[in-house]
Amino acid sequence: MTARATSLAALLTLAGLAATATACGSAEPPSLLASGKVLVGVKSDQPGTGYTLDGYNPSGFDITLARHVLTSLHVEPDFGAVPSEDRMTVLTEKKKDLIVATFSITPDRMAKLDFAGPYANTFQGVLVRKADHRIAKPSDVIGKRVCTWPGTTSYNSFNGPEGQGIRVYQSQTAQGCIADLRRNDADAVSTDQMILYGFAKKYPDLKVVPNITYGPVNQYGIAMAKGHRADCLKIRDALKEYVTSSDWSQDFANSLPAIPAADPDWEGHYKPRPTNIDALSCRDKPSF
Repeated sequence: MTARATSLAALLTLAGLAATATACGSAEPPSLLASGKVLVGVKSDQPGTGYTLDGYNPSGFDITLARHVLTSLHVEPDFGAVPSEDRMTVLTEKKKDLIVATFSITPDRMAKLDFAGPYANTFQGVLVRKADHRIAKPSDVIGKRVCTWPGTTSYNSFNGPEGQGIRVYQSQTAQGCIADLRRNDADAVSTDQMILYGFAKKYPDLKVVPNITYGPVNQYGIAMAKGHRADCLKIRDALKEYVTSSDWSQDFANSLPAIPAADPDWEGHYKPRPTNIDALSCRDKPSF
């Protein structure tokens, strides 16, 4: 082989390697939706939002919403329980494809995960025993023993000025907090009002105090690991169609009837706007 031929062969080899490297570098991960079934992490201990009885037949607004959105994309959800503190890790470790578990969209979480949402809005509030009339306004919570659980934004919200003087502690689970409240070991339970109204419906001896809220609005999203932006955009568009239809209101009211009963303007308070869905979906940071 001549020197010229050798040089040409070497150049062709290098070009082939470069093309292969480029193709590998630009290849996107397989679509989460391609198989027609996705593993969806949900809560199992929150009546009205995500709840299972003896581990079967999941129910609640998160479940209904996930089924509606995914079915519209011709995908079947396979639900599995995920504790609050594990919601991020099961995605980054690829144990679940999606999380639909009252998971609030925050700038910190957006930097690590992709979200389609919000699909619902809610403020943090407090749940008390119905027979206990000591807590009616924010100042009444000072000095009281308030239960939250790990992996939520609720515990952190009490680290600021709003939490001064409040005796906050964590139980391992939401049900642990509810048990503490019902047996008088806690004076109140604090997390998002949407979740608390679900507990109040299940346990008639408990009530949400409507005039007590903490922090900014929490906006729930459908979460997935980074690297599936095309899937995220499809889910976002399906979610927008759902939120702007009458199905959203009907499903929300059926899952959480205590909220429409307590709040005449519940749709205005809990239903997200399409512009917010655009601003928070499939991005590394909010676009407000």
